[in-house]
Amino acid sequence: MKKTFFLILSVVLLVNLFLMGTVEAQVDYDQLFQQTAKKWTRSAQVKNAFSVEALYWSEEVVQAWVAKYGHDHLLSKEEQLAYHRDFIQREKLNRYLVFEVTLKKLSGPPLYPYRFDQNTYLVDDQGRKFFPADFPLEFEEKIHNEARGKVYFPRFDTDGEPIIGPDTKHITLHFARISIAPDLVSEEVNLTWKNPYLPPDYSQPEWQPVLEEEIVRLQERIKELGFQKELLEEKQKTIEQEIQQVEEMLKELQKQLD
Repeated sequence: MKKTFFLILSVVLLVNLFLMGTVEAQVDYDQLFQQTAKKWTRSAQVKNAFSVEALYWSEEVVQAWVAKYGHDHLLSKEEQLAYHRDFIQREKLNRYLVFEVTLKKLSGPPLYPYRFDQNTYLVDDQGRKFFPADFPLEFEEKIHNEARGKVYFPRFDTDGEPIIGPDTKHITLHFARISIAPDLVSEEVNLTWKNPYLPPDYSQPEWQPVLEEEIVRLQERIKELGFQKELLEEKQKTIEQEIQQVEEMLKELQKQLD
């Protein structure tokens, strides 16, 4: 009886292990990444002339990519964690919101984006605009077929708070003047992601800025504060001049009264 029981138990365990192995083998990591990337990709087409596509590299996309990379390269769990940390630091995802953008000419003359750094910006549901911190130089040159590259926007505002938070309802990537052709120069493209917040664990080392990046952030903050100081000093001079003019007018009126 005992032998029969252990035989049945062994068979059940073997079947379970086989089924677990089958499920594991059925995971298509390429398809997983493609589906996740598609979920976070937005695109638009303008008059059959050109198209704009952008993949937002959210943490979900990053994790799907790491899973695919780890599977393809037979990484252990510890190696995948190390690669995840390295990928976030290398791609500057700990400091920037990263969008992989493709500008594609479909017909007509080549595209020639005008002032890409000024006519492209990220806007949140509060109307705050954030301009690119970095982007490929090809996005300001003639595009005969297509140009693709990553556009970086600040992840944190000037107060050090994340731009995308739990209350963020949507973000929109705005493009204008992608083509300077007369019939296309006024065309604008808006790509919107609803509920874009995924909570990265900023306490983890991969999300902490490296020393060099923190130095750069503080230097940028000093420059911004210096610019604000200059504006305030200029305003103060204007006010002091106005005070002086009003005092002189007052003295003149008092003389007339006397």
